[in-house]
Amino acid sequence: MGLRVFIVEDEESIRDSLQMHLEDQGHEVLTCARPSECRVFSGHECDKNFPCGHALFVDYFMPEMTGLDFIESMEKGGCKGVTRNKIIMTGDSTAVDIDKAESLGCQVVQKPLTLDKLDKIIARIESKIDPGEKLADISKYN
Repeated sequence: MGLRVFIVEDEESIRDSLQMHLEDQGHEVLTCARPSECRVFSGHECDKNFPCGHALFVDYFMPEMTGLDFIESMEKGGCKGVTRNKIIMTGDSTAVDIDKAESLGCQVVQKPLTLDKLDKIIARIESKIDPGEKLADISKYN
């Protein structure tokens, strides 16, 4: 079963590498460079009955806000599920408020995120997903 994965990363080379690797494995990957560019989340209240995706990989240091701030705003907006598997990627894990990350249910991973580490994270997520799980239709955001 392929996952639907969101990647919010301002470094194009990282974003594209993760996307290509995951798509080669049969996953649907939606990417953006900034939270404000996310096709599904645009600061509005969630009106979905089902989660939009299975996982969110988000850079910690971004021009507009931190990855934790983004996740917090999604949850305040009523996000139904992409945030259940939240991975904060950072080149400096000492700068991340670990208590806040844990309270938001985030896993913090140090960059560079190797493809082997990515595969292990994805395998762990896949093992927790019900194969019959329904996701929200996000086609209107394309």
